[in-house]
Amino acid sequence: MKRFGPLVLLLLGIFVATSCTTTPASPPPAPPLILVSLDGFRWDYLQKYDAPALRALAADGVQARRLTPSFPSKTFPNHFTLVTGLRPEHHGIVSNYFFDPALNASFNKNLAADNADPRWWQQGEPVWITAEKQGVRSAVYYWPGSETTIHGARPSIYRPFDGKVSSLERVDGLLAWLDLPADRRPRFCVLYLDVVDVVGHRAGPDSPETAAAVKDADDALARLLAGLAARGLRDSANLVVVSDHGMSEQSPDRVIFLEDLMNVSQVQVESTGANGGVRPKPGTVTPAELAASIRAKAPPQLQVYLREEVPERFHYRDNPRIPPVVLIADDHWNIESRVGWPYLQHRYGRGNHGWDPATPNMGALFIAHGPAFRRGHEFAEVENIHLYNLLCTVLGLRPSPNDGDDRLAREALVR
Repeated sequence: MKRFGPLVLLLLGIFVATSCTTTPASPPPAPPLILVSLDGFRWDYLQKYDAPALRALAADGVQARRLTPSFPSKTFPNHFTLVTGLRPEHHGIVSNYFFDPALNASFNKNLAADNADPRWWQQGEPVWITAEKQGVRSAVYYWPGSETTIHGARPSIYRPFDGKVSSLERVDGLLAWLDLPADRRPRFCVLYLDVVDVVGHRAGPDSPETAAAVKDADDALARLLAGLAARGLRDSANLVVVSDHGMSEQSPDRVIFLEDLMNVSQVQVESTGANGGVRPKPGTVTPAELAASIRAKAPPQLQVYLREEVPERFHYRDNPRIPPVVLIADDHWNIESRVGWPYLQHRYGRGNHGWDPATPNMGALFIAHGPAFRRGHEFAEVENIHLYNLLCTVLGLRPSPNDGDDRLAREALVR
């Protein structure tokens, strides 16, 4: 028998070992979860106006006929509730404008400095922070609370709010994040579109202008879906579309003036609109005295409560940022000041929100679509405090303690 030399045997061994060993394929990247907010998109706009992309998504996925906001049904409190699972009394963003007695400072949603100041945002943990803490990259294209450090963390990518950026530009920006290299690509993406809210405030919920704004938002969603398809992600991405509140008609002839109810020199006015709040100045009157005097003058369209007496269903007692005296107007009515009213009256918008969340016009939107979600399923309604736990379940995260439970996840996810 012919013998092989040592070198030949060595080469033969290398060849056999190489031919029998295959490099394991890299696992495919986890599909993205995309959360989209259509600010001010009332629950019935889906059928009331031309929204073919949203209607198709709802018909093929899962939808709630009505997503119930938290009180007050305003933008900042509810956007932070959606991503923390906490009611405003627990996450601390108790209105669009409020005063913190411990900080002796006031928050204004329109100030970039307040949006970037971590002092205001530490009472809740938004889902992008939960994700970052557990090794899931997140990217946020506008959302209240996304521009600051919360509990020592930030989203991997975020954009400071700029209302001049169009809906389509925002969609393109999010899609560009999905083109990043795998080690930088976000698994959880958040997108905020406000055109429906902006126009609804100006023109009212029943106007042709709002109908056009709904079409604008729907076109943006269609562009997002087309972009996912172009990237081979249309069938694997999970998409959740929500809104923060609805919209109701208002008019300058349905206004209750603070000056007709109290001596405004004795109070600090902390919020106005569909609901309001006042805080007695030191050395003037007690909250109980102030509430009693307001009740004696209040019209039937206004309810007046001490903070600790606010009806339990509003969950609006347990935070010192809530004013000591809370004013809640009936649907369509507002609380305003006479200061500057001659100027404001002629520019008063036709739409508003902030009223009782149970009011039909305050109902919001919930649609979900993708492999994680049921198909062709519709259910009655659900509170928005349960969205955070749903998002965590889809992302495989351990949720931070919150006010919600798993009822939305059980209703919406594939069983």
